[in-house]
Amino acid sequence: MNRDLILARTAVVKAIRRFFDERGFTEMLTPRLIGLPGQEPYLEPFWTEVVRQDDSAHVPAALITSPEYAMKKLLSAGFDKIYDLGSCFRNEEPWDGSHDPEFLLLEWYRRDAGLEELLRDTEDMIRYVSRNTQHVAHILPEAPFRRLTVAQAMKQYANLDLDTLLDNREAMADAARAHGQTVTESDTWDDLFFKIFLSEVEPKLGWSSPSPSDLSRSEHREGEGRREVVPTFLTHYPASMAALARRDEKDPRYALRTELYIGDLELANGFAELADPVEQRKRFEEEQALRSRLGKKTWPIDERFIEALPGMGNAAGIAFGVDRLVMLLTGTSSISDLMPIPVRERF
Repeated sequence: MNRDLILARTAVVKAIRRFFDERGFTEMLTPRLIGLPGQEPYLEPFWTEVVRQDDSAHVPAALITSPEYAMKKLLSAGFDKIYDLGSCFRNEEPWDGSHDPEFLLLEWYRRDAGLEELLRDTEDMIRYVSRNTQHVAHILPEAPFRRLTVAQAMKQYANLDLDTLLDNREAMADAARAHGQTVTESDTWDDLFFKIFLSEVEPKLGWSSPSPSDLSRSEHREGEGRREVVPTFLTHYPASMAALARRDEKDPRYALRTELYIGDLELANGFAELADPVEQRKRFEEEQALRSRLGKKTWPIDERFIEALPGMGNAAGIAFGVDRLVMLLTGTSSISDLMPIPVRERF
């Protein structure tokens, strides 16, 4: 148990709350136990059962993987500039590194906002926390955080023209093979994209050049080829990879989604939120179908969520990993170092 790291985590949480409170956001303490969690194909909720005292009802329930649905319902009810900071839960996750079955997630939302407001909030919040918290490193560069679209990143790091590959599974399969990836009949377009993205692009996003492979070359003289942290917002994902985001009006093949990378950590995932109930239902049905093909548990769509969507208007929101920010600012490589009781001591 590392007392300094635990205290740093507490101090970061306090600083985050100060940041949002000072800017007129209202904290929302949303439910942690719900009947219908999100439909994400690659996230697994913890399931349990709620039993009425008189034993007249037994209702399936899950711990939230994020407060997203509740926060959007609150936006639709008329709230504006809201945040939630609390524990979230995801099953079948690693028990070390940057993952834990129970972790601190920050989400905030704005009405009448888009990606630009999210990026500004995120950068300002991180700088505020870094400058106003004791016992953390001040490693952020003074320059504004870098911004790259997914297409720009694929071109820069993998030399691929993503525009010519969109919605063309065979062309993406050929590109994957050319990049040394194994291609199977069951691989979808998204699967093939991620084989390239995860191996050649993502590891470089939060850093300056050279790449990790460059650093291992023996011909580098001491001090040469040194990487520096470059916080990078990745934006405009292919629409198939952003089930809760609005499409870009300028190019509907892409969605208004962003992720933030700093060093080796991915810290945030946000959207200009989709408010069209017809399109949202279609995307949820596609996710349900994918879960079924993967042999995973499925459950009904949250109809109250669908009904609430139009009331959000043009809203934007982002999920941010608080523990990963603490890892970044303290230099630790394991989320378990921050936990008052590490996961392996709880079970």
